[in-house]
Amino acid sequence: MKSLKTAAVQVLSVLVVISLLFVSSVSVTASAESELDKAKKAYSQAKREYDKLKNEKASAEDQLEAAQNAYFSLVSQVELINKNIDHVQGEIEKLQGQIADYQVKIEKQQKRMDKKYSDFCARLKSLYIAGSMSSLQVLMTSKDFSEYLTRLEMVKKIGEMDADAIKELEDILHELQELKKQLDVDRAEQQAKKNELSDQKAELEARKSEAATSLAECESLIAQIKEAQADAQAEMQKVLAQINKMVASGGIKGTGQLCYPVPSCTNVSCGFYGYANHNGVDFANGPGLYGAPVVASDDGQVVGVDMWEYSYGHHVTIDHGNGIKTMYCHMSNIDVSVGQNVTKGQVIGGVGCTGNVIPRGMGGTHLHFGVVVNGGFVNPFDYL
Repeated sequence: MKSLKTAAVQVLSVLVVISLLFVSSVSVTASAESELDKAKKAYSQAKREYDKLKNEKASAEDQLEAAQNAYFSLVSQVELINKNIDHVQGEIEKLQGQIADYQVKIEKQQKRMDKKYSDFCARLKSLYIAGSMSSLQVLMTSKDFSEYLTRLEMVKKIGEMDADAIKELEDILHELQELKKQLDVDRAEQQAKKNELSDQKAELEARKSEAATSLAECESLIAQIKEAQADAQAEMQKVLAQINKMVASGGIKGTGQLCYPVPSCTNVSCGFYGYANHNGVDFANGPGLYGAPVVASDDGQVVGVDMWEYSYGHHVTIDHGNGIKTMYCHMSNIDVSVGQNVTKGQVIGGVGCTGNVIPRGMGGTHLHFGVVVNGGFVNPFDYL
């Protein structure tokens, strides 16, 4: 009886220990799940912040482009106005030179006219002193009537010729003065045009200064966003690293026979180790492939979602539970999250050109597909 009691106590003790272990296991599992959920939430929050910053950066870059266009447009306008001002200044200087030349001519003509007038007055005075040389005197001193007529005509012509010369000089002087007046008017108009252009230039310079300030503000904003984006990305990578450690394959096993990761493209632009350190296969057929669906090559669980701006860029890692993992790199967008179960052929994102791609931009659009077996990269075509 005593031994029976002892055995019962022992069995009871074992059951209690098992119960405690089960409760403890459930508690640990629940705790682990709770930590995983927290990590996933933290990742989601970090990703939302990253995406928000990405949109803000795109908007700021649009503003920067608009500010650059406005600034350089104003620079061009200022340069054009400077050329116009230089041209008008040249015209003003040319007119000033012409005015100076005409002023010299006017002074010369004035001197000639003054001399002519002086000579004319002297002759008249001589004639007057000589008694004005009356017709009788001309007749008495002439040898014959014909000479009388000739000499009388000559006396008359003296006055007429001087009068004509003076009149001609007066006309020339008047013409030069009128021309000088017109040049003065032209110069005033050119000066007014120059003043107007100078006012326009001052206004444009002020606008250019404002545009330069706006440009600097946009550049500063983009720099701040990039810094915040880098912080958000670092936080995402930190949380992802924690999640990747916590997540197991969950018992999901693939078939071991992989399908092509980009159904719309089987063209290989670079093979396995096509160059040093190229540990996968690149599927590409041009920029038109951008955004094409990327699918899971086999059943499995997503154990990694990384949003790098270098190396593999935005990429997904799937554990197929049979010692095989696959990597999908340089993606444009990712439609799955860590811990999510996926089936063979399920869309997980789109082809892109993030990270280190050559050439840069859309021209580098491709999917780098890597296969890891028992921790080492292998030729994907051994499993496709």
